[in-house]
Amino acid sequence: MTAGTWTLEERDGELASLTRWWYEAAAGAGRLVLVGGDAGAGKTALIHAFGRRLGDARLLSGSSEPLATPLPLGPLRDMTGALPDRLSRELSGTPDPVKVRRLLLDELREGGGVATCVVLDDAQWADEATLDLLRFLGRRLGTCRALVVVAYRQDEVGPRHPLRVLAGDLATLPAVRRLTVPMLSEAAVARLASGTGIDPGELHRRTGGNAFFVTQVLGDGGATVPATVRDAVLARAARLEPGPRDALDALACLGTRAAPWLVEAVSGRSARELDACVERGLLTDEQGAVAFRHELVRIAVEQAIPPGQAAELHRRALAVLTARPPGEVEPARLAEHAQRAGDRASVLVHAPLAAQRASALGSHKEAAAHLRRALDALGAIPAADRAGLLEELGRESHLADDLEAALRARQAAVDAWREAGDRRRQGGALVALAITAAHLAREIPLGEKACDEALGLLAGPPPTPELALACAVRAKLSAMAFRHAEALAWGERLLAMTGDGTDPQGRALALSSIGIGRALGGDAAGLGLIGESVRLARAAAAHDQAGLAYFWLQLICVTRRWYAEAERWYGEALAFTDDHGQEVWRQWLRAFHSRALLDQGRWEEAEALASEVLRTAGVDDGRKMLSMVVLGRLRARRGDSDPRPLLATVRSTMVTAEPVVGWIIGPAPALAEAVTYTGDTGQVRAIATSVSAAAAEQGEPWLLGELASWLALVDGPPAVTPDVAEPYRLQLSGRPRAAAARWQELGCPYEAALALAGTADEGLLREALTAFDRLGAGPMRDITARRLRRLGVRDIPRRPSRTAGPDGLSAREQEVLTLLADGLRNAEIAQALFLSRRTVEHHVAAVLRKLRVANRAEAARYARHHGVAVR
Repeated sequence: MTAGTWTLEERDGELASLTRWWYEAAAGAGRLVLVGGDAGAGKTALIHAFGRRLGDARLLSGSSEPLATPLPLGPLRDMTGALPDRLSRELSGTPDPVKVRRLLLDELREGGGVATCVVLDDAQWADEATLDLLRFLGRRLGTCRALVVVAYRQDEVGPRHPLRVLAGDLATLPAVRRLTVPMLSEAAVARLASGTGIDPGELHRRTGGNAFFVTQVLGDGGATVPATVRDAVLARAARLEPGPRDALDALACLGTRAAPWLVEAVSGRSARELDACVERGLLTDEQGAVAFRHELVRIAVEQAIPPGQAAELHRRALAVLTARPPGEVEPARLAEHAQRAGDRASVLVHAPLAAQRASALGSHKEAAAHLRRALDALGAIPAADRAGLLEELGRESHLADDLEAALRARQAAVDAWREAGDRRRQGGALVALAITAAHLAREIPLGEKACDEALGLLAGPPPTPELALACAVRAKLSAMAFRHAEALAWGERLLAMTGDGTDPQGRALALSSIGIGRALGGDAAGLGLIGESVRLARAAAAHDQAGLAYFWLQLICVTRRWYAEAERWYGEALAFTDDHGQEVWRQWLRAFHSRALLDQGRWEEAEALASEVLRTAGVDDGRKMLSMVVLGRLRARRGDSDPRPLLATVRSTMVTAEPVVGWIIGPAPALAEAVTYTGDTGQVRAIATSVSAAAAEQGEPWLLGELASWLALVDGPPAVTPDVAEPYRLQLSGRPRAAAARWQELGCPYEAALALAGTADEGLLREALTAFDRLGAGPMRDITARRLRRLGVRDIPRRPSRTAGPDGLSAREQEVLTLLADGLRNAEIAQALFLSRRTVEHHVAAVLRKLRVANRAEAARYARHHGVAVR
């Protein structure tokens, strides 16, 4: 048997699934299919076999490459020959990632009258822009006659891998399907090995049923089974003459595939030498290029090249490729060869250009990697040059949602500009540092200090853009500390600086600051000013500024409990951040929305959304902490697993920032609530009083009211002050019916029931009991029932059972099943859901019992077959 001639074994079910989804897509119900499996399991062979079934349908195919820093939109660039001219031109020029996504979506919707299948292989190496593209398509494919198949190595995608995050983000979408390609059984291996003289049992044991390993061993024609596939590959390569072997080594250094002329130029051997490699089954011919049959083959060949020879091949490749016409070769590829050749000067030339290119396409993670490569190659260069690179690294790391790295880079940039003696650039770097620190809630004190230092450096005429931004950031920091009058004053100062209004971006910053100050002070008209700032920012293509304004709209509306306004802006904001790949802002919006859903009694939705944010947010910043508080309150209110460790983690993480932004995140009142249900009154008092002084100084009415309400359960009603939010004021002054009515007007059913449950009136307690039953609020339901019994009431209805999905699983169990089907172990599931490992073990056991399956593998098959996703 030669490589490539083996039959496709044990893939009938997977082919049938792909075919079914293709017919659904061709009928107008687009599908995005995530095809996972270990390296060598046969994903690509399966997809090729499926592609042969498509007939005259349009097939677009591309793959990511295993470069140290992936090419931005690499898979899409592979397809340019088959894409319409407008999209190809956009990709080849200075691309706008938003326009690229829109053009591709339009193409999939129109499709020239035929259905389209798009294949993206090796997505485990995909860049950030490609993942953003998939996220964008996954939410919009439902009306397209298109099937998008994304293949990836499941064994290389850990719980925090960006592709795993993407899969979790798309899990609930109706267009998304999942498929896992398993290893071959021993019976399948026996059929493939029939007539070769190789012991099939030993072959299966040595290869683990890995389809690629099996075919490599069989293709080598050996009578014994090598210990590793590397041995099988190198045994075949060793039989090559020197010419073909040199060409093979050159190709291994160039990448997975390359044009024959390029291999010839780098290897110094005729391109005809590649024919012997194809005949040996090491390479394939792909539309004018030669490619390794599998990445594992390339790795085996490359690792066998002596280091000195490998560096020389990379030097030759760099020389050949830099001589090509400008724009023909991606700077990322040139930077890769320069680094592997040890050419520091060339790295400093190509890596910054590669970073610019990646940033323009929205691949900020890759841009940051190129900038780090350039910084590593620096010698004794001026501080200003180093500072410029550090500033860019800070910006790209921030946009890539790597806030810890952004903070380090921006602090280093401040130091470098100080060393260079450039006060203006130092001030700008300090403002950037303040922006990142504000995102990392625990670093807000650092942000305030940096912003104040920047204002000192930048003060004085003439006003500069850096000074305007510093004023805007100072206004936002003041607003975060609930110093809304101060925020308003900074906004007025900024508005005066914009002069004749010819600077729409500066005016947008000013209106946003003024609107925030007014809205936080209770004037809902301030929302209109923030909305106007959004319009100005969008018109000026200041996308980050618009995303920030949307963030503030949600923060204010949710914390002021203006839920109708929050809902009105939420859809528009989410669509904008989605279109522009602003995952940081999008996750913030979703975190606030989960809080709004919690407040409005939509607990299943709140849990699902908060859990998704926790799984997909990149750092332990305010998004995660807000989501953890939402989940902690849900667990407390429903009587689920003990929420106190989770909430205590939030408090300890943001210990320095809690006096500033505790009113936004709310860990202290949430923990006080959770402890209240345990009956530990002393602990409730300790928690509430630990933050009461700072809360009173800050004066945020909702935080003051909630802290007072939990303290009232311990120490009795306090003296009610006018600065407490109205529903709490009514409740604390002994007017539970009026308080409950006001809570209902606001849309907060749980708080309304709490107001009624604090009385000794049987009628009000019965109303509270009914509300708690409807919400599934077990602890307060039990407390209320006990109060009724103490009044002598005996006809108390039984607690209703919790609802479950059609398969009998609770929402949490469905969530666990989704992750289990994605290949995560218990420890990884616990990490993703912020649960203890023991709790996850209980959930997994419940899933297996309710589904009546014997093990995790069968549960995963059930999930894939029935399309189970988190509801």
